[in-house]
Amino acid sequence: KEIGFSLGTLSFEITSNLKLNASNTEVSLDAGEIKFPLLLRKRKTSDYFYPSGMNKKKKISRFLIDLKLSAPEKENVWVIESNQRIIWVVGHRIDERVKVTDTTKMVLQLTLVPAK
Repeated sequence: KEIGFSLGTLSFEITSNLKLNASNTEVSLDAGEIKFPLLLRKRKTSDYFYPSGMNKKKKISRFLIDLKLSAPEKENVWVIESNQRIIWVVGHRIDERVKVTDTTKMVLQLTLVPAK
């Protein structure tokens, strides 16, 4: 249910509570769209995802440039992957394809507690 890594501690919970979280450190994802196991890893240069609110894919490197992150910040970006699809750029944005919708029945709640 919890995993520690360089950014902090990440906790996982599956719930039927459909409340949405509008935070970069706490996200709600449609559990029905997610295949387990999940993989937590550092980003790769070829990675892409469909940022929440967009209907087309975007390379994560371009996404980070648009956020105006410094080079050291870009090097410390992690992603969560489900079935070889990135579902969350940790601490930044979820993938459009796993967002909670009207048809969502179960929610995967991910919470990042940043390292001190």
